[in-house]
Amino acid sequence: MENALVILCGGNSTRMGTDKALLPFGDTCLIEYLVRKFQPYFSRIYLSVKIKGDYSHLKLPVTEIPDIYPNQGPMSGIFSGLSMIDEERAFFMSVDTPFLEPKTGLALLSELGDADICTLEGKASYLETATAAYSKNCITTIGKCLLLHQLTFNTLREKCNTRYVTESAIAEAAPTPIDIQYYNLDTRDNYYHALRILSGIVSPDSSQALIEYFKDTRDLFLHTTPVISFVAKPGTIMTPLIERLLPLLEREGLKVVHLIKEDSSVVFKNVFFEPTLENLSSSLSGADLVLTENFGSDAPNKIEILRKDWSETPLFAEKDLIAVLADFPYHAETSLPVFDLNKPKNIVTFLREYLGRQ
Repeated sequence: MENALVILCGGNSTRMGTDKALLPFGDTCLIEYLVRKFQPYFSRIYLSVKIKGDYSHLKLPVTEIPDIYPNQGPMSGIFSGLSMIDEERAFFMSVDTPFLEPKTGLALLSELGDADICTLEGKASYLETATAAYSKNCITTIGKCLLLHQLTFNTLREKCNTRYVTESAIAEAAPTPIDIQYYNLDTRDNYYHALRILSGIVSPDSSQALIEYFKDTRDLFLHTTPVISFVAKPGTIMTPLIERLLPLLEREGLKVVHLIKEDSSVVFKNVFFEPTLENLSSSLSGADLVLTENFGSDAPNKIEILRKDWSETPLFAEKDLIAVLADFPYHAETSLPVFDLNKPKNIVTFLREYLGRQ
């Protein structure tokens, strides 16, 4: 029997503020990352979208299915998907669960049998999610739920013949911890954390221990290693830019440490050793350059990032900045150097010259 996958991409992404499917992830965007990951396991992949053609520019080997009932949430995507796919059943997942394993989907499909829905038992966060195997047998029930605006998945599963699978049964097929697999990119903070998971970053416990070791986050900057601090309006995505700078700086022979401030934790973004306190603290003194994000007014040598229609005016006074990066023509009168955000090579040249003057 052929295995079909439907990836739900039609959400409004209100809390993220941008289309989640197109967020940078690894060496590509999130939706392409998922298609690459699942394609070896599923004979047919569909994308549930608001409007057909939303992702056609990516030229992915998928079939797009537009929502029959727009703006009704993921349940509408499942209804549209089941109504329009050729297969009698399919595994459905959201585009914002990048760590879900293909073998989890295959396991749920194999357990579906004559049931309408097969899903994971356990936490409410697992149950109140679209992630499950669905049969076309539940199309009528989903349609009634949509008409009555009963849009919770708990309600749907109560009305359908639902089969529940234990975590231990899934673990046999897909050993990645379930909490990681079901990790959801609802907000920008969730997205940043997902980038940490993707890169195999240190745990929050280790980074918190480092802060306690230095007593105060400002003490992180008392090292002799030069520090360049990227700052921006809260909610601005900075990590992908810095990840583009890192290989260019490394080609210049620089050993770079990338730090991200998240609430009360400091994340060592590009550290690939055992995250002990000794290793983390020594990595600062052993680096040629430290790049930081989100350290705010405490950070030295600040470069502010501006985004069109989001933050077109610097938050910091000119005297507190060493440069400005913008993704639009920035014509305000300033004595600061201004760089095109999309031309990282020019930024690297400036950083080398700036460091040479220190």
